[in-house]
Amino acid sequence: MATRIVDYLLDTNSLIDAHTKWYQPQVLPSVWRRLATDEAVGMTSLVYAELQYPDTLVNWAWTAFSSDLLEPTEEVILAYSQVMSWVTTATRWNTAGIAQWQNPDKADPWLIATAMVNHQAIVTLDGNGRAFMPDKHAFSKQEPKISAVAELFGVATLTIYELLDKLRLSL
Repeated sequence: MATRIVDYLLDTNSLIDAHTKWYQPQVLPSVWRRLATDEAVGMTSLVYAELQYPDTLVNWAWTAFSSDLLEPTEEVILAYSQVMSWVTTATRWNTAGIAQWQNPDKADPWLIATAMVNHQAIVTLDGNGRAFMPDKHAFSKQEPKISAVAELFGVATLTIYELLDKLRLSL
């Protein structure tokens, strides 16, 4: 279990997209070194468990974070219950959309709960970092988006581009 509190929590999709599309490690290794070594950046055990591909990204995450993965605490579990209670009763998503978040291995609601408790920001491209909340009784078929639900719970989100700027990474 991690003993330090970080400022930024990495989401699975931001890592996969950055790794495969924009910041390929063989082209921009400085990005991956910085994410791995900056004390402000962390990863939850649930995000790590979601990372299944590509192998080079999984290996990087293991090397960078395995000894310091953030695990859910009792306080985080209570916050997760709050998030899930709101999501399931908000009448904004249909059953299929909600079901995607009801899987206990789904990292998204756990990220929000962890960030709520520890006053962290989530680095995500879910909803391009700025998703809108569906209207009440919209019953969207899509799953909830991190940035929309996080905003409701007072949790900041930013894109990986914004994180790299905040870390003042120059290539």
